[in-house]
Amino acid sequence: MLWRKKVNDKVELTESGFLITCDEDISEFNWNEIDKLIGFKIDRFTIDGICLKIESEDKIAFITEESEGWRNFMNELLKIFPEIEKNWEAIIAKPAFERKETELYCRTRNVH
Repeated sequence: MLWRKKVNDKVELTESGFLITCDEDISEFNWNEIDKLIGFKIDRFTIDGICLKIESEDKIAFITEESEGWRNFMNELLKIFPEIEKNWEAIIAKPAFERKETELYCRTRNVH
């Protein structure tokens, strides 16, 4: 059996965006630099985990529903990007154990 180190990650809101901390690595994003947001699930054998991939021109980061600060971040994200379906997490949750990758936002499609 493979054992993976537990990743201590969190997302924190800032005045103009957010910070994602994963162990020792910190990525800083401003809301206006977000190019793409992709929601998806990962199969964790007995349950699924909801994840978000965040892309800008020069960086990519991932957070999950288990990330510290997830709910505060999601509340702010939905205010900043009102075109994102409010219940996207519930929508991609079914059917179970399928990745169901969904583009939530794309700058080239959503003129902001």
